[in-house]
Amino acid sequence: MPTATTDFASQKAPCGRNQNGQHVEDSDDDGLVSDDYFYSCGCRKIHHEMHDGSVTDRVVRHDGRVMVDELEAETEHHH
Repeated sequence: MPTATTDFASQKAPCGRNQNGQHVEDSDDDGLVSDDYFYSCGCRKIHHEMHDGSVTDRVVRHDGRVMVDELEAETEHHH
């Protein structure tokens, strides 16, 4: 899937204000998925699914305060 960038209007940003911004989606044939939101105030929400099955979520307010910074490792064990 090629990178898809779409503009959005008046979505609630991590700071609580309604903001315009861009939603960027990207993936590759190996299973990497990026689903990112960039708000006009500077806030951002990042969601990445890695090739190994782990997931990272990061939410940063426009003032630089990290509200969410999580890494969920793949927990399934293949025999």
